[in-house]
Amino acid sequence: MFSLLSLRCARSFINVRILGLVGLAAVLGACQSTPKQEEQPPVAQQVQAPVELTAQQKVINSLLSEADYCLSQNKLLNPIADNAHDRYRSVLLMDPENERAKLGLQTISLRFVELARTAARRGNVSEAQTMIKYARGVDNNPVVQDAAETLRKQLGTIPAAKPYTPGEGEVVLDAKLLQAKDPQITTQLVGVAQKAKKTDEFVLIIARTDAEGRYIYQLLRNAVPGYLVRGDIKIGSPARVKLVKSLD
Repeated sequence: MFSLLSLRCARSFINVRILGLVGLAAVLGACQSTPKQEEQPPVAQQVQAPVELTAQQKVINSLLSEADYCLSQNKLLNPIADNAHDRYRSVLLMDPENERAKLGLQTISLRFVELARTAARRGNVSEAQTMIKYARGVDNNPVVQDAAETLRKQLGTIPAAKPYTPGEGEVVLDAKLLQAKDPQITTQLVGVAQKAKKTDEFVLIIARTDAEGRYIYQLLRNAVPGYLVRGDIKIGSPARVKLVKSLD
């Protein structure tokens, strides 16, 4: 028989074993309830290689840049082979759906509409009709059609302008020849340029657009090599030039 002391020692030993097992179970439960998440390796960022343009795309981009520049200089249909219209058309021959080229043509067309409205306000029916014709030829979109119809009604109420009577010393330039850059215009301007050199007078250029005025001035300069023609450009109609003592 075990003594009372031995029995108590046995019970204490059993209790210690039980508490130890309970504690171990708690620790294991805690470990299982909060499993450690494995760290994911960082995802490497993919670097896209630059897209290589084809030879045609390079040509298209070059033409569009040149066309935009011509448009900014108001070189709409002229000079021949150096204007916005021809370049935008060339782009569309290679890429019929090119939105930038389409927008460029629409912009040219709308500028001619504005020129037509300006001519109509001055009472120049013939010039207004010519500008509308150019607008339709470039891009006969619904906006142009609507503007043309509105302008047509306005022109019907405007009396035709009386033929311009040139003042003393004025040389009136034919609008159609000027638009076509006909050599006859150069012939007319040679006499004016030579006289300007002889008298050392200024040349006053009246033109329908700034681009047209610069073209006339260039022809005057080319007519007398080595001499700097002095002059000024004013917007007006019809296109003409005259010599003046002073530009004041």
